Order: sequence, then structure tokens, then C-alpha cells
Amino acid sequence: MASLCAKASAGHLRVYGPPLLHEGALSMEEREQDTSLLLIKMGHHRNEAVKLLASHPDLLRFLDAATCVGLLDPVSNMVVSALLAAAADPVGGASALVGADKDVERRSLDGLVAFLTCFFPHLTDWEAVRYLVLAQADPLVAARIVVEDRRTKCFRPGSAATNGALKLALKCAMVAAKHPCPSELAGVWLSLCSSLDTLEKAVSVLNSPGHILHTLAKQTPDVPCPAPVGIASSLIRPWELAARRSEHAATVTCQHSWSLRRVLLHTIHGFYLQALARMPGGELRSRYHRSMLKAGHCYGPFDPVTNIIVNTIWYEATFPPLSQLDDLDILGTLNLMRIEAQSLYGLVSFLCTHDKDLNADQAIRFLLDTDLNLAATKQCSGVQEEQEEAFRPAAIAAWHPRPDAQAGFLGSCWKPQVLSLLTDNGAQQELSSKCVQQLAMLLSSAFNSTGMSVQQKQPVAVYERAFNLSMSEGRKQRRDHKRISRKVKAALSRYEMQDSGHACYQLHVICGVNVSVSGRDWKRKTRFDDDYYHHIHANFLVMRDVGSVGSVPVLFFAELSNDDDGDKDSQLLCCPVDFPTPGAEPVRCLFCELEGIRIVHPASGEGFHGHEVDFGKMVRGEDLYDNGYYREVYNNDRILSNSDYVTDWMHDGLEEDYMYLGSNDFTIKEDDGHESDEYGDE
Repeated sequence: MASLCAKASAGHLRVYGPPLLHEGALSMEEREQDTSLLLIKMGHHRNEAVKLLASHPDLLRFLDAATCVGLLDPVSNMVVSALLAAAADPVGGASALVGADKDVERRSLDGLVAFLTCFFPHLTDWEAVRYLVLAQADPLVAARIVVEDRRTKCFRPGSAATNGALKLALKCAMVAAKHPCPSELAGVWLSLCSSLDTLEKAVSVLNSPGHILHTLAKQTPDVPCPAPVGIASSLIRPWELAARRSEHAATVTCQHSWSLRRVLLHTIHGFYLQALARMPGGELRSRYHRSMLKAGHCYGPFDPVTNIIVNTIWYEATFPPLSQLDDLDILGTLNLMRIEAQSLYGLVSFLCTHDKDLNADQAIRFLLDTDLNLAATKQCSGVQEEQEEAFRPAAIAAWHPRPDAQAGFLGSCWKPQVLSLLTDNGAQQELSSKCVQQLAMLLSSAFNSTGMSVQQKQPVAVYERAFNLSMSEGRKQRRDHKRISRKVKAALSRYEMQDSGHACYQLHVICGVNVSVSGRDWKRKTRFDDDYYHHIHANFLVMRDVGSVGSVPVLFFAELSNDDDGDKDSQLLCCPVDFPTPGAEPVRCLFCELEGIRIVHPASGEGFHGHEVDFGKMVRGEDLYDNGYYREVYNNDRILSNSDYVTDWMHDGLEEDYMYLGSNDFTIKEDDGHESDEYGDE
């Protein structure tokens, strides 16, 4: 889950960093054992299905086309999928069985794993198998176990996000299971959700298979069409029945869960979005978003959002930048991912140092249980010396530029005064400039009272060539970001014209961009080393009804064209989205997950590239985008491994870092003929 950094850890201080490998992952022998157990269990389910269909030999042969995937128990799912194959070809049944893989257990295994890994992000295939073993091959029971294990307290059956995930997972699972009628079977399940109780009873006795066949045959022609309007509410029923079956399921027995780290990172991301929303726009764009990305960690003596704000303002006031740059209305996306990863390991190091009986895995589960709110736990109730000592490894693990100074500051932070200033401005509203100024003065005073000496920042000595390269890369990064900013502002302007309420919108800040959506298209490459992608996904915060008292920022999602043709952008999506709640599973987007970039997408999963169509191509092993030169074929493991780079990146060295550097950050040293340095660290 996390690696103990031996060089940084000393005495009782425990400093954790990213794992070198997937710690907690099962060995190949253990994975094969779990797979064998699951196949054996599905063999038992097939035998039960044979008993139910034994008195109907004309239907029994369709069991070769069956699968355990569905919205009922595995045996009922097998029977229904066999009956659907018969309903699709009631005369000869030849087309349904021609070329069918007769290994029902193996096909069911593939389908069940696809169901879980398409429903849940960050879930490895071997983890899916382990959950299915606990659920005895029941897909919805397994999903409930994952929800419980991930501490997904805000999971809501019947919500737009859950319904969208269920539809996506069901359709992908049917394809992976190689059922002869995958789209039809998925559609039938969704259409019959409101009558699952009746279907379950009918299957259990199977006295009148003809009646069930008639019902399935009636549903089949309508399957390719969109689901009926009222289907959303009926999708609650499968989860209710699964809850009843869950009473007999085993509890989670594995201590480690590799994916929990990424689940926690999504929770942390939601807190950063809230913190950005609360910062005053002018100060955020001119000063504070640079210091937030550098030192605005979410650990500290307050709730996570307050910690981010307090750490950001304190660092800016205590260690002001050497160069003043032009206003930037877009954050470096990879910089944001990095500060979130740094915060995670800072939190884990703090907890494990404070409580020597905790290991990293237990610390992560504790953080999920408490929504990262250390202020509400005993871990932040000790005396000042203990707090400062525990925050020191947190600052080291989080790569804070001034770890000792931050530890001293957090250990002595004036809680009542800070909370009073923040609550006076409302719990969610944008803070006033005056409030931020008062906070800066208060936090500086709190730090000065510790008596710690502060060594101010000093320019880094570099050779002239390195200086010119740094300035050139910084200008390039800012140009690229301004291009995205223009496109986002244009999309927001179009949305404003379409808004019937005639609200006045103003861009607060762009807080996440993925420029690698829909591609790669090698036909459109402009340079040898420059891949072309057709779309951009972006999140940005907007102030609505600008000028009104108590404005609350709104989070938006937009899908933009990578072309600079404004007409193409006008045909794409721009809409408000909800702030992610702690522990919520994100809406799936294959392209954003592939890049490791956390973007909040519309809950329904409709209207943007990277969802149902693209996941379907992935499961079928199809070229994700027909570029004519190079096949882009993905699977779940490739998505997870590709995104590791961003997920675990902790240190300096990102190209976006140059965007925040100016000429005053450097001094030119004399060339001695051995130039080799870069701009270096602070």
C-alpha cells in the first residue's frame, strides 16, 4: 500500500512514500487458487441450472450459451440467459449456438470480472476475482462487498451515477461473457428490473418456461432502443434483492486492497476542488494557486478543506515567491495531481507516527472512514510538542519545501481564531479578500510565536543555457494553458447564452484538463513527436450571478475540440456537475483514467467520449480509434499501469513546474564549460 522510507524515518518517525511495486497484491499462486475456486463455484451453479431445465430438454441445450452475469443470483442469471438465447431463435436455435464457446464457467468468469472492473474504477482483475469468490459468483453481491470495503458511504442505488455505472457494467459484461445476444440480454435485464421478484420466483420453479420465453421474446425487439423513461427508479430493485442475498455472503478477509489508495486520492481531489472554490478569484489567479500547488497540503489540525486553505495562505505569506508572474486562470493539472499524492502520504505518515500500532493499509482505511478529518479524532488532540513531532514526517513525506517550518507552524496553529474567520464568511461561499488578508496576518503571527528562524528563498544559480531553456519552457506552458483558457471561456459564454435563467457567469479557475481524449490519430500528427487527440476534457469553477452577496462557485465539465475551430466546440458538451462527495466513485471515462487525471464527469455518463462506446470497444478488443496506422487496444490492466506515472508522482521535475518560474528565481553563474544543471529545487 505504501513503502516505509528507511532513510527519512528515524526513531519513532515513520515516513511513507509510493510503493515500488503493488504492495499487498496476491502472488500468482494465490490468484490461480482464487480463480480455480471461482470456476468450481460456477460449475456448481451450472449444475443447479441443469436441474431446473432438466424437464425441458428443448431448452437445456441453450445452457451452452448461458452466463452467470445478470441482476439476480448466478443460477437464475444462467437460466434467464439460456432462455433468452432460445427466445431469440425459438425454431432451430442454430444461430444462437453456432460458434458458441461451450466453456460456460470460463465465459462467466470473464463476464463477471468485466462487470466489476467496468462498474468500479481502479479495480484490478485479481481483486475482482477475490470479491467474486466472497460473493459466490453473484455479481451484485460482489459489487456490494466492494462498496463496503471501499467505505463508499455515499453509494446510492438508483442515483444517476449508479444507474449509469450499472448499465455500462452490464453491457460490457455480456460482451466479455460472449453471450450470443449480448446487447439484447443487457437490455432485457434493464427492462425487467421492476419485475425481478416475479422473474426470480418463476425461474426457481420453472413450471411454465413458455410464459418466461414469451415475456423475453416480447422484450427482445425493443432492446436496441433507449431504455424507457421510468427505468431509473426501477433500477433500485436489483440492489434491494442483492442486499437480501448478501446476508449469506462472506465478509472481506484480505487485509490489503491495492485500489484503496486511488479511491482515497479521488476523495482528496474533491477537497481540493472545494478549497479552490472558497479562495477569492483574484488572489487565487494572481498568487495563491501557485503556493497551493507547492505547499497547500490537506493534512493539519483542521478539516481537509481548511487545512488546504491554511497551509496555502501561510506558505505564501511566510515564503513569498521571488518572481511575480501574470495572472493564471488555469492550474497545472499534473501539479494538482502531485500535491494530492503528496498529501496522501503525508496523512499516512502522520497517522503511523502518531499511532505506532497502525500500518499504512490501516491508516488509509482509517482516512476513508473519517473522510480525512483528523480534527474530529484523537490524533489531533495531543499537546503541541506531540503534534509538531507527528507533522514533521508528514511534511517530509509530502515533499514540503520547508518541512521543519511547516511542522512547527501546524503544531502551534491558533485554531479558534482561524475557524472564527472562516465561519464568518460562510461554510461554502467564496472567501473575501479581507478575510484572506486577516488569515495571512494571523497565521504569520502564529508561526512567529514559535520562535523558529526562517531562511527566505534564494535564487538558484544556473548556467545561462539552462536559464534560457527554463524561461522558454515556461512561456510554452503558459501559451498552451492560455489556449485552453480561451476555449473554456468560449464554451462558458455559449452556455450562458443558452441558460434560460440568464445568469451571469465568470470563470473562477480551470482546475483539471486532459488534452488526450479520443485518439491517438496518427493521420493528424503535426510533428513527429506530437500525438494528436480529437478532444479535451476539462473541469472549471465558475461564479454565478457575479456581484451578488454570498456567491457559491459552481463546478463545470466541458468536452472541447482540440482543433481551434470554434464551430466544433459549439457542438460539444458544457454543463454543471456536482462536487464529488467523500468516497464517491467517479463516473467512468476511459481516456481520463488512462492519463491518471481526475476529472469530474456528468453523472449520467452520457454526452462525452470515453464512456459506454469506448469501454465496449475495450472489452471487445477493438481498436479504440481507427487511426489507420497503429492499433490502440486497451484492457483494464493497461489503464491501471498507464496511470501509475501520475498517481505516484511525488517530486519535482514536471514540465508544468516551469510555468511558475520567473527570471528572479535564478542567478546566472559563469560558464565553466561543464553545463549540466537544470533549475533545481528551492
